[in-house]
Amino acid sequence: MAQPLIINRVGEIWSPKGLVAHADSKREMEYLNSLGVDQPITTLTSILPTIIEQKFYEMPLADIVDISVGQGNPFSNVLFNWSTGIEGGDFESGLINMSSNTSNTMSDDIFVEPIERKTIGWKKNVNYNIIQEGTFSQGTQNMDYVQAKYRARKKEYDLGIQKLVNVGLTVNNTDYAGILTQQGVTADSETINKKLKEMTDTEFVTFLSKIIPAFQKNCNYVAYPNRFLIPQDDLVGLGSMPVKYTDGAIPFVGGTRLQMLENVGKSFAPDFKVVGSAYAMKDNNGKFAGLNKDRYVLYNKKADTIAMDIPLDFTVTLPGTANGFDYTSAAYSRFTGVKAFRPQEVLYFDIA
Repeated sequence: MAQPLIINRVGEIWSPKGLVAHADSKREMEYLNSLGVDQPITTLTSILPTIIEQKFYEMPLADIVDISVGQGNPFSNVLFNWSTGIEGGDFESGLINMSSNTSNTMSDDIFVEPIERKTIGWKKNVNYNIIQEGTFSQGTQNMDYVQAKYRARKKEYDLGIQKLVNVGLTVNNTDYAGILTQQGVTADSETINKKLKEMTDTEFVTFLSKIIPAFQKNCNYVAYPNRFLIPQDDLVGLGSMPVKYTDGAIPFVGGTRLQMLENVGKSFAPDFKVVGSAYAMKDNNGKFAGLNKDRYVLYNKKADTIAMDIPLDFTVTLPGTANGFDYTSAAYSRFTGVKAFRPQEVLYFDIA
């Protein structure tokens, strides 16, 4: 049976049979450790309060798309908004013929149709028992085992919503799409033929002159873009790449390519912003929805253009027990995918 060891303040190592070694003796310590003896916590051992948790890639979703929380019936299988448009003759069909005794009978009307998106439910449990809680929470004194499990579940949920916002659900990407996997959005594979950070200064300036006109043409000139989502590695590259181009046609000298890109966008939309996403990178999105390409998204970030709904936000139940020993707490939510209500105000640029 392993023998407990005690280390006093002068570094002497004692067992129930007496002094066995000194803490400064590397050889003797290695010998004792090789025997597998227990080494309980002593006055020379302390447990630090910081818990080293696993880290994940995270991004501010509020910069990507508007998310409505708590709106609508949380248990409806389908949410929809009414969409309206004008029907009837053109403007000049309403001109009055002054030489006629009969008044104009032309009129306009509207069409009304719903824009639907499906909701889906999510639920995960946290399970623990009295022994586990006591062993970790009381035995180590400064680690709340149950709280750590709660945090892990919430983190998994947040990361899942993040993935959904970007690429949708792997199991059903049609009904629950992300901003990178929208149906009916035009994909341009000519304007960007290499990473922006890999372009020459002349190529980059030429690219800048094309993107806003391409977006305007795609949406029939009804809107300007205010967001440009690009692969994360390209965002970092642009932010660290100084501009050397000095053509008089471009009133920008110095700074970085990222600043130059945002300045061009802000000329048309003051809230224009370039945001990065690791999901937009070819190396990462091949396993999500089969994209397998670097994808750039130029779009109008407005709630009536593209949005997501979480009618039932992350909700936790109180822990319950049937036997007084094992406890379970459930967390649940209901949400939709990302929906482009106006797909013409979203434009993809793909590197083939």
